[in-house]
Amino acid sequence: MDNKLSKIPTETFGEYIKRIRELRGYSQRKLSTLSDLSNTTICRIEKGSENGIENPDAETVVKLAEGLKLEKKALLIAAGYLDNENVEETTDLKECIRIALQKLGWINSYNDINEETITYVEFLLKKYGNKYKQIP
Repeated sequence: MDNKLSKIPTETFGEYIKRIRELRGYSQRKLSTLSDLSNTTICRIEKGSENGIENPDAETVVKLAEGLKLEKKALLIAAGYLDNENVEETTDLKECIRIALQKLGWINSYNDINEETITYVEFLLKKYGNKYKQIP
């Protein structure tokens, strides 16, 4: 992956997507096909806050990363779903659940969730995770 493609200096997320799409030589329709998103969605993301989509959901960001051949984690950082300074590699599922719930704003701090809830979410992920897997 090209590192210079994973940085957004002062542009909006939509401007960034448009710039990368154009660098790749893709039309909106081509990116739509590659990312399994509608052409309208691509257009609205690129427009941003002007009658568009300023903050696409994480699933859409992942699909854009796939279509643009960018690292998913880098684009999730660019979209504000992950904090670049605090991104850590972890394989502990309970740790990942805590971090994800905090990033989603469902808990205020890392310690605001009890062990029973973590265990239940872990159970759900193990039971249904492969069926609804979005981010590898």
